[in-house]
Amino acid sequence: MKRLLWTIIPSCLMLLSAACGSSVTSNDPNAIDTSGSAFSKTQITIKQGQSLSFVDNGEIHYLVIGTNATYQREAGAPDLGGPDGHTISAGQVWVTPPWTTPGVYHITCTIHPSMNLTVTVAAT
Repeated sequence: MKRLLWTIIPSCLMLLSAACGSSVTSNDPNAIDTSGSAFSKTQITIKQGQSLSFVDNGEIHYLVIGTNATYQREAGAPDLGGPDGHTISAGQVWVTPPWTTPGVYHITCTIHPSMNLTVTVAAT
């Protein structure tokens, strides 16, 4: 019995630790919800060096730099995976690389043309 407990307890602690890992809450001003076929925001301003967090509460999304479901290279934008972008599925949270160059950029979903986000990066 003791041996079983020494096996179960560490396993439960590891699962609890994983469940309490980093997460994005609604209090995160840089969080974007990607439920359905729309972003929760159409524009956001962040500080130079910050990242965006995409929270997928709906279906699969393919996020790229660009507009209207089309990849468009934008000088200074972080690499989100080039023309293939980054795939995010229901239940996932994805944090972008830091946005290091001040300017105005755009993110779109290649399978949902109406999903367009304008990102303004303010100099610090």
